[in-house]
Amino acid sequence: MAISSNSNFDALGPIAARGGFLDDFEAVGLAPNEVPSAIERDRPHFVARPGFYRKLLPLRLEGGRVFSGGRYLFASYAQAVDFRRWIEQEFRLDNRLFSERPWARDLTCDPFHVIGAHDFKDVHRSQTVVRAERWAFEGERGGALDSAWHALRERAEASGLASVWLFFSDERREAAVITVADRIGARDLESPDEVSLRALATRPTFAEEFARQPWARKTFDRTSWVFTLWFSPDHVPLHLWPNSPPLPGLMTS
Repeated sequence: MAISSNSNFDALGPIAARGGFLDDFEAVGLAPNEVPSAIERDRPHFVARPGFYRKLLPLRLEGGRVFSGGRYLFASYAQAVDFRRWIEQEFRLDNRLFSERPWARDLTCDPFHVIGAHDFKDVHRSQTVVRAERWAFEGERGGALDSAWHALRERAEASGLASVWLFFSDERREAAVITVADRIGARDLESPDEVSLRALATRPTFAEEFARQPWARKTFDRTSWVFTLWFSPDHVPLHLWPNSPPLPGLMTS
């Protein structure tokens, strides 16, 4: 399940990452304008982890509830697995593990192999909304996912997406597709970009080759604004806030 390697952080094309990671939680007791300072404290620790390449931090507001988490790329699968061990057992702020923070509810943390990951647009200007879809599989379906990647990538490029990633876990018999889209229309500095969010959320899945198969069952589908992007310490800038304003953000470098 190898992908082509490209060491230039800003080049378009295949992304040099073999490890993926997804985490999700509900932020309870925090208003959206309180989330940036709560999350930003983690950034210098997270980006310093071995193999860290990129994180898209999602923000989704649903009926007064706030959902966040991370869509990560790592250099290797082993580094993604070690990141789960570190965040679940070792990393503490205010003497608390992440799962012990009073505002982090229903935290899930899962590493994946990367079957493919590709940037079609400049990562600094195009990462506006992100959709994470997850499927549980029955039987041995790794080969089907490998063959699906090429069609998935071509379909995503033809549709004008900014990025697409395809993940797979042998251990959990699970796949995930991460699609990232650019803004639709002009930017409104007064209101969150609901148009771009809804456009990506309501599109049929790009993973047609396996998503409708009887051995694939969708277990998760959430589209969010990209609240922040975190990059490895070798990247300039270190982080971006693509939806701020109007979403709250910390504009420090």
